[in-house]
Amino acid sequence: MAESTVWTALKKGMKPYWRHARRHEDTIGVGVSDVSYYYEGNGWIELKEVKKLPARATTGITLGQWHNNSGAQRFWLTQREGWLFVRVNAPEKIWLLFDHCHLPPWEMEERWTWDQFTLNANTMWTPRVDWEEFADLIKVRDEIF
Repeated sequence: MAESTVWTALKKGMKPYWRHARRHEDTIGVGVSDVSYYYEGNGWIELKEVKKLPARATTGITLGQWHNNSGAQRFWLTQREGWLFVRVNAPEKIWLLFDHCHLPPWEMEERWTWDQFTLNANTMWTPRVDWEEFADLIKVRDEIF
């Protein structure tokens, strides 16, 4: 999966909003999210790309290494209240954003269908991301109880 193209779009679109973002390519720390950023606090984003949706609506969608590392990426995002940012290339360009509470399962036999992806996404954009909305969603917020 060419996550580098998702990173390029993210970096360009978010340039006016965040002060610091770094792409992580770490083969030792399994599960470390692809991007760390600072936007009113520190956050993490995992990037995934789906080349083409399955022909059948009942077929589960594979997210590359998401399904090959025993849930390490999912665990990392859950523990750090991170985000999953997915780009689907065909049949049309669609972008989806998931928070740490609504992540796809990591087990291969429990892959989500397209309907499940759209039901669980925090938001979805076609064909371009609304970067202002994206920035507002990923902004680190301090909860006061």
